[in-house]
Amino acid sequence: MNNQAEPQIINQCRQLAIISASIGTTIFLFFLLFRGETPILGLGYLLIAALINGIFFTVLAISCYTHKQYWRKIVATMIFMLANIPLSIFYCFMALKLF
Repeated sequence: MNNQAEPQIINQCRQLAIISASIGTTIFLFFLLFRGETPILGLGYLLIAALINGIFFTVLAISCYTHKQYWRKIVATMIFMLANIPLSIFYCFMALKLF
């Protein structure tokens, strides 16, 4: 039996998802408070966050194969990360409607 330690990437990706959602929410709140001042910042953040989260998501997918005994935790973390997508779509939709 293989007694590998739980991969650190699981916790790192969970933290990344929380931080990404927090920053996105903060930018959206600034947009609501100061209309028209943050759309470029929001779009820029969206692109950068998508790139960084995509890289980490890919690493998680690879980890699913290299750490098979932790596949459930890894898949749960991947789903947790994917939860940021509808949140981002909602913020973009609201910003476009309000802008």
